[in-house]
Amino acid sequence: MVIPLSERQDTIGPLARTVKDAAMLLQAIAGPDEKDNYTLASPFAANLPDYLAACKLSGLQGKRIGIPRNVIDYLGPTNAPIVSAFEKAVTVISAAGAIVVDNANFTAYNDFYGSLKPAMVVAADFSTNIKSYLRNLEQKPNGLYSLEDIRSFTQHIALEDYPSRDTGVWDQTIALGMNNTSPSFWSLYQQTLYYGGEGGLLGALSRDKLDAVILPTLVGFDIPAVVGTPGITVPLGAYPDGTPVEYNTRGDLIQRAPGIPFGISFLGKKWSEEELIGMAYAFEQKTLIRNKLKRSLKVDS
Repeated sequence: MVIPLSERQDTIGPLARTVKDAAMLLQAIAGPDEKDNYTLASPFAANLPDYLAACKLSGLQGKRIGIPRNVIDYLGPTNAPIVSAFEKAVTVISAAGAIVVDNANFTAYNDFYGSLKPAMVVAADFSTNIKSYLRNLEQKPNGLYSLEDIRSFTQHIALEDYPSRDTGVWDQTIALGMNNTSPSFWSLYQQTLYYGGEGGLLGALSRDKLDAVILPTLVGFDIPAVVGTPGITVPLGAYPDGTPVEYNTRGDLIQRAPGIPFGISFLGKKWSEEELIGMAYAFEQKTLIRNKLKRSLKVDS
């Protein structure tokens, strides 16, 4: 089941142990869906690429791969292990025959990083999409028809654990008072597209004639979402011994600690999944980082 947030950014994709496993799963779920207009834009129709066949050790050979240094600069000192592992990965990628293009920067990233516009677009989509989703449910045991209904239910039913599990995002969405049919929405959406387009990933790919961009996954997931382009993440490393343990705001989920893994993302233009799978597979096989990660278990007495 997929509960919609934003029709422009929601993504269904494989989560697997290896690139080959992910390729097989993508093969099974990819293709047009008459209920999803975005899939109908695919240039492949029923003739999908063979994603499993893309898993070749030569996947990096001759590829032009860019590094947006101005994005990596946003990783603070606590993420120094990620940056160190990333630099080692660049060496591996270059040795595998790729042409590494440094400073293939996202020119509007500074503006994007501090902008509320992308979140406003998602909120406007959510306001419309959740209402449509609820309306089309065959069973509505709790009589919920809108985001306002969901918020009220969450705030008044004890099992929902409110306010420990709050409704802050919903509150902001409702307060925004905008949906994706509002007069101001389209202009806002076009401004957001610039962050991922000419001022972001697509601009870098075009300007430097790149096949892909690589980034630590921690800073590599948001820009592709804005423009609906593919990415694939593979293991890059893990935080070393001695890393201070950091929890989320609720205190029930570890965000950073010894042994917590992090990844590297290969990002490309629309419909470039086949190429990205090949690059990610080659990197995965040349490093086998997943097999080298230490498993840590601490039991509180």
